[in-house]
Amino acid sequence: MKFKKKNISADYDPNPIYDYGVDLDSIKNENEFALQGLDWDGWTSKEIEKIINNSNKLIINEEYNYEVEGSDFLIIIKKEKVNMWARGSKTPDITWTFERFISFMEDFKSFLKQNKK
Repeated sequence: MKFKKKNISADYDPNPIYDYGVDLDSIKNENEFALQGLDWDGWTSKEIEKIINNSNKLIINEEYNYEVEGSDFLIIIKKEKVNMWARGSKTPDITWTFERFISFMEDFKSFLKQNKK
């Protein structure tokens, strides 16, 4: 899976604002299109590190919830599995293993660092 940096500013804006998220063209599994809910201009590698650290601290039967700011994308992290919901969904759009989620977040953190975030 690849990530993207997308200019969301007006063409005339001298200080562009960028959303960071998943490059939808790189998604092979149809249900993972819900990852577009991750797009946010506020992502930083420190924010991702916070999510990773809080997730790694979990013990069995605990959960850590994270909602992407400015979005209705919700991530519920448990050691057993990670569920992700997009706006309006009644059931999880995406279910990953904990290990896959952490690997994904590590890759996203690296991408943000490369983009000075």
